[in-house]
Amino acid sequence: MSANTASFSIKVKEELLKNMPRQRHCAIAWLAVMIAGAGQITPNSLVVKSENQLITQKYFTLLKKTFNINSDAFGEKGFFAVSVTDKDACLEILQAVKILDAKGNPNYYKGIVPDVLLKTGCCKREFLKSAFVFFGTVNAPEKGAHLEFVCNSEEHANQIIKELAYFELNAKYSVRRGRFHVVYLKDGGQIADFLRIVEANVATMHYENELIVREIANNTNRAVNCEVANSQKKIDAAFKQIEDINYLNECIGLSNLPETLQGVAKARIENPDVGLKELGELMNPPLGKSGVNHRLRKISELAQKHREKDA
Repeated sequence: MSANTASFSIKVKEELLKNMPRQRHCAIAWLAVMIAGAGQITPNSLVVKSENQLITQKYFTLLKKTFNINSDAFGEKGFFAVSVTDKDACLEILQAVKILDAKGNPNYYKGIVPDVLLKTGCCKREFLKSAFVFFGTVNAPEKGAHLEFVCNSEEHANQIIKELAYFELNAKYSVRRGRFHVVYLKDGGQIADFLRIVEANVATMHYENELIVREIANNTNRAVNCEVANSQKKIDAAFKQIEDINYLNECIGLSNLPETLQGVAKARIENPDVGLKELGELMNPPLGKSGVNHRLRKISELAQKHREKDA
């Protein structure tokens, strides 16, 4: 990952981690992803561990606000961790995120968030926020359009694709190195939409501004390239016209051309770098662009006939 990609991804994640879910069920969706992404579950404890202190701080705050549960926060060999060791508190949390059923028995669980926690659009939005924090990266906009989630299972990847589709984001899927399941977006507009959906408002503004700048630059380059191409065509056409005129002058002399062709031939020789419209305006009397083009084409056809005769 490039420094620019890492920097922009970190800014997006920091923005997402600062905002707290507004509803309890949305907070539970956040917690479900956190436990799936960084949870360590034992019969008597639940620990969430991350290298990112902001993640554990948010987990600590969500536990307090959602369940009024006290937890222990500590550092350990470059990691930050939040631990819940009260058995009843662990049970309450694991039942809320549906890892355990109402009787305390394990549900079928493969590291994905149960659909029952993602019934509403607001919960789906919070799921995507938390999923991006744990599994996502996004290129800085000036480095090209690419956003991805790197998942450990196909089931997890399919869940992210499904929730992105709810917001009309058409994600692609691939397997990297035979074991990483990657969900990605490569359209700049869709990436901007994703940032807007997850309410990363500062990042969205930066990304959209950069898209506008890039589009203006691309349009300018296209216009310049088109102008250069048109200028080259004019130069090539004028060179060919002068070549034909000089050939006829050597063969038969320009004075032997029809009078209507003599004027345009003389004007072209004297003004090799102007377009047909400007060439017509220089003639006396002035001639329209189509008239100039018609006469120069007659000169070209006449030169070709003489070449064929001399061959």
